[in-house]
Amino acid sequence: MAPVSVLVLNYNGGPFIEACLRSVYTQDHELREVLVVDNGSSDGSPDLIKELFPKVRLIEAGANLGFAAGMNLGIKEVQSEMVLLLNPDVVLESGYVGGLVEAIGGDSSYGSATGKVYRLPVGEHKVIDTTGHVIYENRLFTDRGEDEVDIGQFDKAGDVFGACAGVGLYKREMLEDIKEGDEYFDESFFLFLEDTDLNWRSQLRGWKCRYIPEAVAYHHRGGTARRRTKVVEMNNYKNRYMMLMKNDPFLDMVRHAHHFLLTDSLKTFALLWRCPPALLGWFRVWRELPALLRKRRIIQKNRRVSREEFDHWFVSFDYGRWMRRHIKGA
Repeated sequence: MAPVSVLVLNYNGGPFIEACLRSVYTQDHELREVLVVDNGSSDGSPDLIKELFPKVRLIEAGANLGFAAGMNLGIKEVQSEMVLLLNPDVVLESGYVGGLVEAIGGDSSYGSATGKVYRLPVGEHKVIDTTGHVIYENRLFTDRGEDEVDIGQFDKAGDVFGACAGVGLYKREMLEDIKEGDEYFDESFFLFLEDTDLNWRSQLRGWKCRYIPEAVAYHHRGGTARRRTKVVEMNNYKNRYMMLMKNDPFLDMVRHAHHFLLTDSLKTFALLWRCPPALLGWFRVWRELPALLRKRRIIQKNRRVSREEFDHWFVSFDYGRWMRRHIKGA
């Protein structure tokens, strides 16, 4: 099978980056290159990479470009036909890359793949971090199986909506097919949901994503990005609307309007209590609106999958579980 490039995006990942890169070099599949894009880290991690991993190609951005622009910078330098994208707080088992490549390398209908990713640190029971992405009727998105104890419920391989970009394998052919201008990930997102947006665009173009449970990795969820800060809340809030404006067919939005309105009323009240500045993200949405509409016209014009074919990705939402989780988090 063809060799793979590995691209790690680092931002102050000093506590994690060594374990990540050591796991990369234990892979039983041929790697053409390992690249690290550093987003202006101030914790000394670039020097650590230079000292411990001289074979790594280190690309220093000089500033925090965000996830989307940082990954785009690295993807443009990749030499292989397939690239594994990693967060620096991910650790791979040795068969991770090979398992994903074997699953999709010979099938031209697949553009991406993901494995079974567990939460770190591992306790008495293995807790799932992600087995791919899920999209709900109310247009919320999550990692499939997130926070669930693994009891074998995701032991069967199958197609999923998309991969988490912190641990996903992508074919260059797909990335080139769905890019917007010279951007693979939409850089106006800066951080969060940029991978879900890419997944949506790839599904509309007919590219499938495969989940392989035998490919195992581990993730310090939130290890390099603190949750529920103003930046996190605002980007999650605004990026969801930006993604919908680009990708969601109008008739589907109307059909699911009751789900959407209920959820967004609850989210707005929650943010008014928890993080009111996040609601200012609407100003950024309006500022991006002309560009979003231009992108929408192109995406909808070039889609290959009908509304009816796409419809099965919208799954029912458990409001009770969602509210209990947010109350517990608060």
